[in-house]
Amino acid sequence: MPPIQLENAHLRATIDPNQGTSLRSFQVHRNNTWLPLMPEIDEPGCDLAAASFLMVPYSNRIADGSFTFAGECHQLQNGEQHAIHGDVRTRAWRVEAQQPHRLVCSFSSAEYNDINWPWPFAVRAEYELAEHTLQQRLTLSNHADRSMPAGCGWHPFFNRTLTQDGEPAHLHFQVQSAYPDGYDNRIPSGPAQALALHQDFTGESQLAPDNFLDTCFYGYDGQGHIAWPKSGVRLRFACSNACAHLILYNPAQKPYFAVEPVTNANDGVNLYARGDQTSGIAVLEPGQSLDAEFSLCVEYG
Repeated sequence: MPPIQLENAHLRATIDPNQGTSLRSFQVHRNNTWLPLMPEIDEPGCDLAAASFLMVPYSNRIADGSFTFAGECHQLQNGEQHAIHGDVRTRAWRVEAQQPHRLVCSFSSAEYNDINWPWPFAVRAEYELAEHTLQQRLTLSNHADRSMPAGCGWHPFFNRTLTQDGEPAHLHFQVQSAYPDGYDNRIPSGPAQALALHQDFTGESQLAPDNFLDTCFYGYDGQGHIAWPKSGVRLRFACSNACAHLILYNPAQKPYFAVEPVTNANDGVNLYARGDQTSGIAVLEPGQSLDAEFSLCVEYG
């Protein structure tokens, strides 16, 4: 199946059900042209596999791919590199509903014999364009006959510049704390702690290209924005209460950065096992679901 394009008068999004229902592009119609807010995956030189992908049934890394839940030890594949970003972003999904402005896809782990998760699960993902807003919804359901730890999130990349080379990008969001990364492996080396100056975007601040960040924040209030003042574009993002964590990835020497709303902390299942109340891990009983929403709204001026 070829990628599916959603479009209205203001926004255009291209989604690939064959590759995790990932976004391949996200554009806004501005000054009689389509302006890419996210990297264009099909452009020569782009080194990303997706402009935005889904993380299910957990977000970010699990230390050594190993954890204990309900008294049982589990070892995931790829543990030597820390199991990362769940197990749905490269797999094919089913299209359940498709209209010009809306797409609904589903995924069932039962259709695969190599799922890297000990519990069977299902996911429903929805993308919908409404005026200047891209609304995204995720539902993760436990299809096992026992309780399951669960988490999910989005991993969108955004272009550092829009219309002018070297233009500054500004960022703003409210969080309470950040997990330390004392081992430089994105696994929390201690409890969440006060923000360092270079991590603090509680007031709108420029996201400097040389300010390397790959930080997981706790206590996210579900709101925020990215602004490109010289281009006259502001992108407001908003999440449902399930997303109490936010990850900011700002790689050096790259034309993009990522702002990732997620439900669980990095290594959340191990934080949960240690009794850390900030883990964000949801425990789903058989048949229960975890729901999350994430919207992107374009403003001008």
